Amino acid sequence: MINEIERALHYFKQNFNKDISVQSYAKEHLMTPDWFIKSFKKIVKVTPMKYILSLRISAAKEYLEKTNKNITEISNSVGYDNPLYFSRVFKKYTSLSPTEYKKTVKN
Repeated sequence: MINEIERALHYFKQNFNKDISVQSYAKEHLMTPDWFIKSFKKIVKVTPMKYILSLRISAAKEYLEKTNKNITEISNSVGYDNPLYFSRVFKKYTSLSPTEYKKTVKN
């Protein structure tokens, strides 16, 4: 079981900026989605989607801190097609909009 989860962690780290379906990932690796999600959560302590979300938010923070990319570019770089949706998710996760976050780290 741990090998499957380690493989998934590696895959998610490499592909968080793409459209990832946890159900498709599980089926492609010959696991039932329920088993995979339950096993992942047991080992990693969060669901696969929350893990992917944390990777995306972490990468977005890094872009906001270290680049001059605009919100649309950052949104696309971390796997969101819709910059408005990305901004909502970012704010829900960090309590700051991407613009507010960028201002706080630049000062």
